[in-house]
Amino acid sequence: MARTKATQILRELNSGKQSIDELKGRQTGKYIYENLFYKIIEHKRKNGREESTLSKVISRNKKYILPAFGKMEIKDIKYSKIKEILNAIFNPNDPYKSRLDTISHLINDINEIFSIAHYDGHIDKNFINNLKKEFPTSRNFKQKHNIDSRLAAITDDKTLAEFLHDLKCDDKMDLQTKRAIYLQILCVNRPINTTSVKWDYIDFQKEIWLIPANQMKMGYSHQIALSSYAIKILKEQQNFCILDNGFVFAAFNKQNHLHKDSLNKVIINLNNQKYKGKITAHGFRATFCTICSQNKATLLQMGISDEVIETALAHKESNAVKFAYERDRATNEQLKRLMQWYGDYLNNLEPFPF
Repeated sequence: MARTKATQILRELNSGKQSIDELKGRQTGKYIYENLFYKIIEHKRKNGREESTLSKVISRNKKYILPAFGKMEIKDIKYSKIKEILNAIFNPNDPYKSRLDTISHLINDINEIFSIAHYDGHIDKNFINNLKKEFPTSRNFKQKHNIDSRLAAITDDKTLAEFLHDLKCDDKMDLQTKRAIYLQILCVNRPINTTSVKWDYIDFQKEIWLIPANQMKMGYSHQIALSSYAIKILKEQQNFCILDNGFVFAAFNKQNHLHKDSLNKVIINLNNQKYKGKITAHGFRATFCTICSQNKATLLQMGISDEVIETALAHKESNAVKFAYERDRATNEQLKRLMQWYGDYLNNLEPFPF
């Protein structure tokens, strides 16, 4: 059997179907699917990719891809087999649970692995990107079924006042998480920036919160003008905080700070799940934007333009060239007026408990 196998390998080498490097790769398992997968994960980890992001990548691949292809050699994995796996994941009968986002992520994950094998010359062609044409995009699929793909958010004063009242009156909620939700509402950050804020980012004297560039989605630093209400929350949290690990909302687990999903979990369970599917932590950014639009005339009289509102939301300028040269679209004073006005607006709907 060994002689027969050796003869077959020699024939492939002589015919050019296999090179010495490819032979070595097969022998060492270099191009075994799961070996390449975990090498990519380790590379991302060394480059500073967040562990929470990596755990999601590992989890979805362990669930759907590695059981089928983990032990296989890259050359032996067929396009039709990958398509078959992805097609089994696709759920076209339920527009709200189509899993198209998961499929898109998996195609990108698989493509990374095949790209390495392709660049090494181990395979002649990387066909993985063609899989994207086999499935509709999540956006097109939702449009076809008339689904609003935006994150749930409050856009009317009555519901907002009800929510603020229910939030204030909930005595069972963890106080630290409650403060984080209030800060999220008042400062209109992305939830991860709220839950991972460090005391080093807060300047009580200047009343600003500076988020470093490496913590921001758009890759540039973001300055938040703190209203009097946000200052009160932070000072209250400072008196409450018993863990000295640098985070404002410190946690007792390995993550070191409150998990961003904690905010949504609390919101979902508030008042017997009254707001489930109606409000998300990220959606308070849309709430802020809507309220500002509805009160544009008042804000313009205060010297607050759309650019100031966009700056408060840390939205990137759509014109790349303009963004490259533009540094300050709004002054600190304008941002301070805007955020104090917004805090006052919310407090008039339902007085804050602090």
